[in-house]
Amino acid sequence: MDSNSSQNNNEKSPYEILGVKEGAAFEDIQKARDIKVKEAGEDLILKAKIESSFDQLLMGSLKARQSGNVSYEAVSASKKEKQINQVTINNFPLLSKIKNFNNNSKNSSQYSLPKITTPSFDNLSIKISVGLLFLILLFISPDSNNRILLSISTLILTYTQIKSGKRFIGSLGWSVTFLSIGLIFGGLLENNSFIQEVSNNSLSIQKIQSIPAMVILWLGIIFL
Repeated sequence: MDSNSSQNNNEKSPYEILGVKEGAAFEDIQKARDIKVKEAGEDLILKAKIESSFDQLLMGSLKARQSGNVSYEAVSASKKEKQINQVTINNFPLLSKIKNFNNNSKNSSQYSLPKITTPSFDNLSIKISVGLLFLILLFISPDSNNRILLSISTLILTYTQIKSGKRFIGSLGWSVTFLSIGLIFGGLLENNSFIQEVSNNSLSIQKIQSIPAMVILWLGIIFL
């Protein structure tokens, strides 16, 4: 490219160098830049001018946005939106009321009451308290409820294991293992003479068999 063409490019504005009109959209400016770069070929000086012109237009667009200036297309779109809203209000008042109701609902949600968080079962003191409650229920409830209390405790142990990241099958296996160990200890206690004497005075054999299982299950819930 000769010196005359370079001099002409120096005198051109960024819009003229890229071949776009003033106020063109960013997408059009970017497409024009890509086309001009391909047309420039191996002319590094011309490519630099094209890139410089693109940067100038880009910075000008950013400054216009920051200063609050908007393009003609944005102003036109805003006017069209207002016209459509006015037609909707005049011809379809019910739709307008529904829209206003949705906007009011969104605004009122910002001033809603704070959420009340319930105590987490992960708290150690809560686990111990619930475990003691189950043990007391085991003592005072009829023998027919022993299996129900043990089943609920087994499910709670399974749930806590799953919540800690273990798989369902593994959690269920650990829970059944704890329950079985507790029942085995209960069967061994049944043959103890001292325990038999206690059972004759206050506790039934069924409760004595269930107590170790209940204790072991809740130890698993508390510490695992």
